[in-house]
Amino acid sequence: MLRRVAVSVLVIAVVAGAGRLAMPFAARWLIHSDPLAHADAIVVLGAMRLERTFEAGTLYREGWSRRIILLRPPDIASEGVLARVNVEVPLWIDIQKSALLQMSVPAAAIVPAPYIADTTRQEAEFTADYVRRAGFKRIIVVTSPYHTARAGRFFRNAAGGSFVVIMRPDRYERIDPDHWWRHALDRSDVVFEWLKNVHALTFPDD
Repeated sequence: MLRRVAVSVLVIAVVAGAGRLAMPFAARWLIHSDPLAHADAIVVLGAMRLERTFEAGTLYREGWSRRIILLRPPDIASEGVLARVNVEVPLWIDIQKSALLQMSVPAAAIVPAPYIADTTRQEAEFTADYVRRAGFKRIIVVTSPYHTARAGRFFRNAAGGSFVVIMRPDRYERIDPDHWWRHALDRSDVVFEWLKNVHALTFPDD
C-alpha cells in the first residue's frame, strides 16, 4: 500500500514538474521575431494597443522604412453610438496618426487602411493585395509579441512568396513569457492566442 502511494506521489510530482518546465515554452512558442532589413513599408496590425504604433514610429526613426501602413481595428464605440449620444471623440486611427506625428513621422509617410479588418487573416489578405499592387518587395509587420507567430503564418500564406514578410514584436509591451501565468495581461494574451491558434487549425478557412 505504501509503495503504491509513493509511486503515485512520484508520478504526480514528475507530471507537475514537467508541466511547470513546459509552461514558458507555451508562451515563447507564440513569439516570433525576424532579423530586421530595410523594407518598402511598415505595417501596423490593428488593435487598441498604442505600443504597436510606437514600435512603427521607432522603426521609422531608425530608418528601416519610409512608409507606415495603419490597419484599422474596430473603433472605440459601435457605429452610430457617438452620434446618438452627441459625443465627439477621436477615432483610434486618428490617435495613432497623432502619436506618429509626435514621433516626427511626416503625415505623407502615414497610410491609413481604407476599411476595418475584423480578423488577422483579413488583415493579411488586404495587405497582400495592397503590396502586390504597389509592387513592394519587402514589408515589416508590427504586432504584439504573443501575436507574432500566428500573424506571421497568415501573412506569409497571403504573400505566397510574392514578397518578403518580416515579423516584428513591439518592444514596448511589458511581457514575461517565462512567468506568464503570474501576470493578468500575460495570462489573457497567452490563453487567448492559444485558443485562436486552435481555432485556426480547426477552421482553416474561417
